[in-house]
This record gives sequence, C-alpha cells and structure tokens, in this order.
Amino acid sequence: MMEQTELAAAVRAARAAGAILRAGLRSEKHATTKAHARDPVTVFDKQSESVIAAILQEGFPDYGILSEEGLDTTGKSRCRWVIDPLDGTNNFLRGLPQFAVSIGLECSGIPVVGCVYDPSRDELFTAIRGEGAYLNGVPIRVSEKAAREDLLLAVEFSSYPPRAQILHRRLARAIGEVRGIRAVGAAALDLSYVAAGRVDGALFLSLSPWDVAAGCLIVAEAGGTVTDLSGARLTDPEQGLLATNGRVHATVLALTGE
Repeated sequence: MMEQTELAAAVRAARAAGAILRAGLRSEKHATTKAHARDPVTVFDKQSESVIAAILQEGFPDYGILSEEGLDTTGKSRCRWVIDPLDGTNNFLRGLPQFAVSIGLECSGIPVVGCVYDPSRDELFTAIRGEGAYLNGVPIRVSEKAAREDLLLAVEFSSYPPRAQILHRRLARAIGEVRGIRAVGAAALDLSYVAAGRVDGALFLSLSPWDVAAGCLIVAEAGGTVTDLSGARLTDPEQGLLATNGRVHATVLALTGE
C-alpha cells in the first residue's frame, strides 16, 4: 500500500531528527520565544524541522507541509504532512528526556499515517489508518482498565491564566477518584502512552494540529477513543480533547466535566 512508503519516509525523518535532538540534549541550549514568553524555541527545533522537511520533500515533492516552527507549504497533492519537530521543548531545555518528534500525514483532512519518536528511549510509535498501532514494530493496544480507582490519567498542565484555573476545576473531582495524575509535558508522548496502555487517558485543554496529527491516529488504531471535551467528534484540538482506552471514556468525561 502507498501508506507504507509514506510511513517509511516519516520514520527515516523522525530518526534523523531524533539524532539531532539526542545530541542537543547534551549541549548548551539557548532559547528564543514565539508569540508568548512561555512558548520557547531553540536552534534544535529549527534543525529538526529542516532535516524532516528535506527528507519528506525529497520523497513526496507534491505534498504540503505544516510545521510548528512556521513551515506552511501547499502542495499539488491532497495530502499534507503535519510536523512537530520537537514536542516538549521546555523539557528539552532543562535536560529532561521527555520529548519527541511527531510526524503525521493527512489526506483530504483524514489522518492516514502517524509516527511519534522518542529519541531518548529509542521508542518509535507508528500507525497506518486501518492497520493497527505499533511500538518498535510490535503491535500495541490500549489498556483494559475500567474502574476509576485504577486509572492513571495524563494531563497537560498550563500556566496560562485562565486556562490553569479551568484545568484545576476539571481535575478537582478526578484527583480524589483516580489512581493518579501524570504530566509528561509532551502531548505526542501522552497520546502514545494511551495507545500503549501505559496510561488510561489523556486530557488537554488546548492543542495545535501538529500536537495531535500523529498521536490521535495512533490512539485510534490501538483501540482507543478520541473526542472533544464534551464527548463529541474531535474537530478542533484547540478547544481541547480527551483520549482514553474507550472503556473509561464516559467516566473520565463525567469526572472532568465542568
């Protein structure tokens, strides 16, 4: 199938970018900021983006590319790569090895390929629409947890007021009901961990397309459920999303609803 060719290119690009980031983790790092002071960008974000774009454009010159670091090209094809060259920049800046490269492919707006690479652990999460999800080539499935007292939930904590206040309200009930709350600091990894059964759900108040282009497909192909925060079909990740193993989706929606 054609998607196997695209996935192979995404994997090559992710591993090449991961090598840059792995070396950069041990280097002196300086950051500038984007529109908001809490949203840093490093030279390694840019280097990662460049190597990914070069590999993908060489193999698929007619495909568009949308990247967190500003690359936005419209190709002749109905397909577009959606890239986060360094998800978890704040972790990376502090030497915390919880960051990833995320590469998704959508055709006519439908996710068809997802690749999330954690260079620190050499973990590669992949999916092709309709063909399941994999970790380093081994099939993965979401967890089978169903009782709320057994649940581990991942969240993306925010220091942006009033978003932080909204999150605190949503989590107030859940904290006393579930087994634990985890904050990885990289949405692509959170979603991949849902897919692999390491956590049972992940809640985000606001994400960008490059945060979810790969991870949501990987969750779905692993048997999970992804919706907006009301439980409806996800159409705009900037309005928030919930990803779970499916069994606990209604429970987590009820626990975290406003």
